[in-house]
Amino acid sequence: MQEWRALRDMRTLRNVHKQDVVEIEELYRRFVFPDLPRDPKRAEILHNLHGTTVGEGVHIVHYLHRSLAVPGDVCEFGCNEGATSRLLAHEILPEAARRLWLFDSFEGLPAPTEKDRLIDDIAGYGSMDAYQGDMRAHEDQVRDKLALVPFPAERTRIVKGWIDQTLATPDVPAQVAFAYVDFDFYEPIRLALEFLDRTMPPGGHVVVDDYGFFSEGAQLAVDEFVAARGGRWVRHMPEPAAGKFCTLERLGS
Repeated sequence: MQEWRALRDMRTLRNVHKQDVVEIEELYRRFVFPDLPRDPKRAEILHNLHGTTVGEGVHIVHYLHRSLAVPGDVCEFGCNEGATSRLLAHEILPEAARRLWLFDSFEGLPAPTEKDRLIDDIAGYGSMDAYQGDMRAHEDQVRDKLALVPFPAERTRIVKGWIDQTLATPDVPAQVAFAYVDFDFYEPIRLALEFLDRTMPPGGHVVVDDYGFFSEGAQLAVDEFVAARGGRWVRHMPEPAAGKFCTLERLGS
């Protein structure tokens, strides 16, 4: 318990130093994820995440490696500037048969629906509608991040466009072992999860960001999805100081 308090204290720091990241990862390895693989290059990537806590990054790495036991590619839904894309790419670099699919509109956030009630006004805009178009990035920023790995271009697929349109095309992965979903709002998260329900084999995992944070729609989409799937999925919640996200594990058919 004392060690967990130390971990929580470190995550409250606004300016986390690289050595702190090394220590945080080691605490997770010792007390939470004993099979977390070691990688001397990972700390720098975790240190340079944007809008994602180190704790969430460690969870992503853990569940990604667990998912590599099953066939399929790796997806990120909502890659923004590509900081988390870089983490995913680094971790699957030795997995030559797997591709990295990155979905983003590159036009910022979509229009919210009535299910996207503002619960954390992170930018102080005063309303949910004011966030439409915010958090916009460019795909060249993502390519620059992947070049730091460096991740092979032939294994990279950046899919630009709104998710209701891109998932309706043939240009999607046939099977997905792991996915990170960072779409913020109810409707795109719902669509991504329904796609993953069709393409992820048992043993795969999905980390969904912003569960219980920013827009109420993120948690609502996850909870409705799990409840409607008749036990095919189970939700895992992190230690609260790790951040606002959850993990979904794909069970048997």
